[in-house]
Amino acid sequence: MPPPSPPPPPPPPPAFPNPNLTQNSKKASNLSSNPVLSLPEVLQPGPPNSVLVSLLVYNGWPFADHWEYFVAAPWGSDFGVVVQAAGDVRAGFWLEAKRGLCLRGGGSAPRRMPLAWVDGRLFDADVDAEENGGVVVEGTPRCEFERMLFKVPAPRKTLRAVDVEEDGSGKSGMAGKKITQRNCQTWIVESAEQLVREGIFEQRAADYLRATSIMTLPQTS
Repeated sequence: MPPPSPPPPPPPPPAFPNPNLTQNSKKASNLSSNPVLSLPEVLQPGPPNSVLVSLLVYNGWPFADHWEYFVAAPWGSDFGVVVQAAGDVRAGFWLEAKRGLCLRGGGSAPRRMPLAWVDGRLFDADVDAEENGGVVVEGTPRCEFERMLFKVPAPRKTLRAVDVEEDGSGKSGMAGKKITQRNCQTWIVESAEQLVREGIFEQRAADYLRATSIMTLPQTS
């Protein structure tokens, strides 16, 4: 009589998912399916009597890229007006419009990302024209579109590790308070959200800018 068969081997232990791999997979899935990470489609040509507003991105490596709006002239897509928060985190920023700008000039070319076609009635007829053959820089808005942007104040200086204020006794009042840095990207995101409230931009454009910015921004309702 043959000897009895040996018992079958025990089943393998249950497979527990690697939390890091699972988390990374979820992140990758969210990134690939999240509509926030794509701009609304901006068709060419646009509607009659409309003006194309784009985002210009200048490489700022090793620091943050510089962001600014570009309002293209009706007679030439490379000519127009830049509206930006100029300055830096050390000294603070200010709002300005550079008129008569040509993107085909010297220097590094920015990346251009169309954001929206905007009703041409919101723009002054002369804001895209060169004055005296050169670029004119102004700190005052001329048209309704610029006035909407200028409602959002430029970031103040924020290059400090702590915020120290003197109280009446001469002692430091707020030592150790963390400062959230704000820059040109901050202003672009906040002004885009202002344009959404004004009915000028789609919400998706503002969401894309917020998701793309390297700055940490508070969520708005």
